[in-house]
Amino acid sequence: MVRNPGKFKTKRGGGRSFSRHLTLDENGTAVSVDKREPRDAKDDDSDEEEEEEGEEEEEEEEEGDSAREEPELTRAERRELKKKQAASAQEGQQDEEDDLIANPNRVAKKLNISDLSAPRELTRREREQKEKQEAKDRYWKLHVQGKTDQAKVDLSRLAKVRAEREAAAAKRKAEIEEKAKAIEAAKAAQSSKR
Repeated sequence: MVRNPGKFKTKRGGGRSFSRHLTLDENGTAVSVDKREPRDAKDDDSDEEEEEEGEEEEEEEEEGDSAREEPELTRAERRELKKKQAASAQEGQQDEEDDLIANPNRVAKKLNISDLSAPRELTRREREQKEKQEAKDRYWKLHVQGKTDQAKVDLSRLAKVRAEREAAAAKRKAEIEEKAKAIEAAKAAQSSKR
């Protein structure tokens, strides 16, 4: 009991569908024949050709008028004229852009490398981070000078530790001297007994 015999098996999402229907022409080459193409296509093509011919004639007339108005220009003069036309077109575009509703995501001007080196306004997060670092540096400078409360506490604790160490060192030194005197006394007593 085979549901779909053949080379192509149906899978989820439907069977195979081909985008083009190819037929052989008189030369034996495969030519695409679109079945969806309307039968009135030949009439539409002739209308389009007539419209294109009309447009071409109008363009030729405009070119002829401009040639009559202006004598032949040198290459430099044509360049200057082109630059002036481009500048006036840009001014017109800027006026149109100002009239449109502003898009906050639109980049108004492209950044150049020179713009990147120029000083820019810091973001809130960058500004807060910079202020925090500056405050930390000021506090550390005062701390090294011993002017902060924490520095005063640290210095008093350090002085107390130094005093305790000096006292312990003096006590050890005194004990060593007493032991040395006791040893000398014991040696003297032994040598006197003999």
